Amino acid sequence: EALVSRQALAALQPAKLELSLAAAERVEQERQRLDQHWRLRLERAQYEVDRAARQYHAVEPENRLVARELERQWEQRLSELRELQEEHERLRRQQPATLSDQQRRQIAALAEDLPALWHDAGTTAADRQEILRQLIERVTVTAPTHSARAEVTIRWAGGFTSEHELRRPVARYDQLEDYDRLIQRALQLHDEGQPSKRIAERLNAEGFRPPKRRATFNASMVRTLISRHRPSPRRPGVEAEHALAEHEWWFTDLARHLGMPQPTLYSWLRRGWVHARKLPAAGGAAGRWVLWADAEELDRLRALRRCRKSWDNRPQAAALTEPKPRPATR
Repeated sequence: EALVSRQALAALQPAKLELSLAAAERVEQERQRLDQHWRLRLERAQYEVDRAARQYHAVEPENRLVARELERQWEQRLSELRELQEEHERLRRQQPATLSDQQRRQIAALAEDLPALWHDAGTTAADRQEILRQLIERVTVTAPTHSARAEVTIRWAGGFTSEHELRRPVARYDQLEDYDRLIQRALQLHDEGQPSKRIAERLNAEGFRPPKRRATFNASMVRTLISRHRPSPRRPGVEAEHALAEHEWWFTDLARHLGMPQPTLYSWLRRGWVHARKLPAAGGAAGRWVLWADAEELDRLRALRRCRKSWDNRPQAAALTEPKPRPATR
């Protein structure tokens, strides 16, 4: 909406409007030339009809075969004339109406005040839509799923087409076109010892943008992004004191293995969508979560990860969110 609004206001700038009015005059001149061409075609078609009629009326009645052929030719010329007249009328209806001098002055005055009126608090969305409908015939948006960029084609009233490109919000980091450069830059700054807040500021200043929700990076987002590619060191003794059973995962390891944000996995944990146990408050390991997922469960969690936002109303929702019974440990 913002892109279309900017283009509409730009099109109504006085300088561009003058060019548009001048172009309209040239279109009117071309229209007059075409009208002259059509008048000549219609005159020739009418002449052929009159000529066929004279030939038919001039034939002797006893020459029935000749009269029948001349009558057929007359009817054919009449049919051709009617088709030509109908086609001419369709073209006339499709052509834009001619602007009077008063209408041109009114349009020029409106262009001076339109930006202020457009942003005025009293201008409703319906008012803006009505203005756009007078200027634009169709807006086509092409948004590839693998890219954060979208192509917008605006077809203006009168047939002119303009092409534009904008950046759209995407759901995942891997949909960003500069994802590899983003990771490399974030890890480089991290290796230089920069704090997360400073890394976020540098990424924003260099033009990097995160997917959905926010327009810029913050420190928390940077820490999550780096943790996916640069695991944090383990706390000493945790693995030794709490050995994992078969198919058990440390919380951060499973999130990294599935390629998903830790907050999302934690939300699944709280909803009971994945088997989990919390370590006892001993040996400095308080608060750590251990999750269980064998190969079949990993496939289920990956399928759950791929679901769209509206997936919860679909029949497969229960099958994707209900973990299978965990085998008893020996």
